[in-house]
Amino acid sequence: MASLGWSYRDKPYDPYWGPTSSKANFCEEDYIVTPYIAELINTLTNLTYILYAIHGIYKNWGRKDAFLRNIPYLGIMGVGFGSALFHATNKYYTQWADDLSMLLATATVMHRVYTYDDTPLHAVLKGLGLAAFLTAFSVWHCMSNEIVGHATLFGVMVVLVGIKTRSIISARVSDPAVKKEVRKLSRWGSVIFVSGYIIWNIDNFTCSWLTEAKRNIGMPLSFLLELHGWWHIFTGIGAYIFIALVEYLTSEEAGEPLAGRFAWPVDMFLRNRPRSTPNITRTGYGTLSAPPENMD
Repeated sequence: MASLGWSYRDKPYDPYWGPTSSKANFCEEDYIVTPYIAELINTLTNLTYILYAIHGIYKNWGRKDAFLRNIPYLGIMGVGFGSALFHATNKYYTQWADDLSMLLATATVMHRVYTYDDTPLHAVLKGLGLAAFLTAFSVWHCMSNEIVGHATLFGVMVVLVGIKTRSIISARVSDPAVKKEVRKLSRWGSVIFVSGYIIWNIDNFTCSWLTEAKRNIGMPLSFLLELHGWWHIFTGIGAYIFIALVEYLTSEEAGEPLAGRFAWPVDMFLRNRPRSTPNITRTGYGTLSAPPENMD
């Protein structure tokens, strides 16, 4: 008997989508709340990705370079929909949507940070090379039904984006105060990612204890112990921080105050920053020169 909320069912509902066929299945009990959604909390928490993506796209509305700016936001929106589809059904084919959308979203940011100062031709060639590699990997991943290679590649891509982002900060932001603030934002994004990863692994290794605790607590308070859902929230925030940071560093706005431009928690770090002129020159299709000093 639950002491703090509604009791869990003794048996799950008959699944609307049929028996589970995915290789990965997380700690949240399947079809325990509704017959229409396999993992309710793991499904709903994907709104984190979608809402941040909508915010980013809305803020870029009307810009002449809106399409390039919005590609990474479309990527994390794809992660949100793909992951929600997987957790709602727990089917093998929807697991592909979840796995591959993660790589696609990371690839869009990776391409941006490694090509922002390239010529258009080089940017296209690198994009085609990255797309060819990911296509080949995706075919192998789906045919072999493996998990380790996918997780390893995702981790390597995230690390490469982080390393390149830090080098861009050093090369493109000359003002010491601004550089300190941007590096702080980068560290904060990294901490959020790592925290989410730790929480995800706690969910994996303590599932039996968590399931017992959730049943003792009862719904809805037990939803707070759905740690894979927290992984979605933390990685959604972390992904948005790095996308917003890359957008900032590779645009004409680098070094300028951006209060009110980005969603929480990014705007919290950019608030009340003094204006400064960045040391940025145009060397390719994506890097813009700094605006001239006011001559009045």
